[in-house]
Amino acid sequence: MQFFPHDGACDFQGATLLMPCVASANVGQLAVDLIIATLQLPCVGQLETTSILPCAGLDAFDHQPGQLALSLQLFEHHGQQPKPLYVLQQRAPAAKGCQQQYAQALAHWVSDSGFDEVILATSIDATLKRDRQIFTHSINFISADTDKAHQCRELGFEQLEAGLMADLAQQQALLPPWTLIEALSQQNITPLCLVAFASEGNNAPDAVHVADAVNRYLKLVGSQPKPGSQVADGPPAMHVPWLPPMSWQCLFGSAARAVY
Repeated sequence: MQFFPHDGACDFQGATLLMPCVASANVGQLAVDLIIATLQLPCVGQLETTSILPCAGLDAFDHQPGQLALSLQLFEHHGQQPKPLYVLQQRAPAAKGCQQQYAQALAHWVSDSGFDEVILATSIDATLKRDRQIFTHSINFISADTDKAHQCRELGFEQLEAGLMADLAQQQALLPPWTLIEALSQQNITPLCLVAFASEGNNAPDAVHVADAVNRYLKLVGSQPKPGSQVADGPPAMHVPWLPPMSWQCLFGSAARAVY
């Protein structure tokens, strides 16, 4: 795996990397889209590897017109966080039989680049919910780091129970996020994985749910009063005003043309 910067070298030492895992309903990728579009993050380069299918499309974001959308693009955030933040968007899946190769190559690049923390945004098929999760819509997390786990619990996230996690890791060992978690662990990197249960369909609300969770953990965007939520005896509900990218206009295909 090789990184090609747009303008000079990037310093990843001690930085945080946020990235999606291509999984059920593509919720992680959609959540990353929201974060990039809302913060208007500049693209600083792209990663190339033979284990990911090639992809090239029209510009995906309003703030960067005329820029091609490629398989693996890296964006940079200049914010108030104590550590630099880079956001990797993955628009194409791994080639058939290459998921482990991709995970290992990415983990080596992350380790060699000096990233200090890795956050994975992903989803799990909603049909795999256990009884406890059927009536909840909370974000689940996976992390072997006790400090991160404690922080996630304080934010209201629920740890994916050991039994379900073990079953999924065994049944889907060659699928993300398990391949990435395993490959990063082999490089002595303990990732934090934020997980939403989702079904295929209109997954924009699920993407907002995961983006909210990432925002609560990283404190990227301030909340605002939700329009129409003011009540007489209490404060208005708060929400993050996420900005969908223009690529979402064709999320379900282009508009149908008149036949006659």
